[in-house]
Amino acid sequence: MDGKSERVPMNINDYGKLRAGQKAFVETLVGETEASVAKMLSKMTDDYPMVEDVMIATWTLVCQKVSVLENHANPQGWIMKAAKYCMLKDLEKRRRINQREAFVPNPAEISPECEEIKEFELLESLKSYLTEEERAVFLMRYYYDLSYSEMAGHLQISETAVRKRVSRAVQKLRKDGGELWNK
Repeated sequence: MDGKSERVPMNINDYGKLRAGQKAFVETLVGETEASVAKMLSKMTDDYPMVEDVMIATWTLVCQKVSVLENHANPQGWIMKAAKYCMLKDLEKRRRINQREAFVPNPAEISPECEEIKEFELLESLKSYLTEEERAVFLMRYYYDLSYSEMAGHLQISETAVRKRVSRAVQKLRKDGGELWNK
């Protein structure tokens, strides 16, 4: 032989042993790294629920990649990097959401003193055609370019309800606000 081991086909009993071995391997890894992962993530944010979510995502990833980790030279280091990556990704997502929410004003609070004149004129024009709810979703969708899921999260309603409101607003504007729609 050339030093490489030949792959022997596994029977069903060997597969069961391998899964049990992988389970024990993962449990050992989690036990060894859980405290240090939690400490590292806690230094990145003081949001404890977010830390828990990232830890769960990390352990899920460990379970999915167990065959990679079994052959990895430093599985604990791999787990730390994976947890850090998951946390950075979640923090960036939260930052983008907060940034967008900061730029979405409540249409009832818009005044010419605090917003651009163009937006104020648009809002005033929309008032004669749309309800307050329809104006809000119309502005979020077409003026601030938010996705339906982002709008649903902001308004705390279902995505289906958001889609219906936007559709209703567009239909009204096409029917009654032709000169506004074609600007």
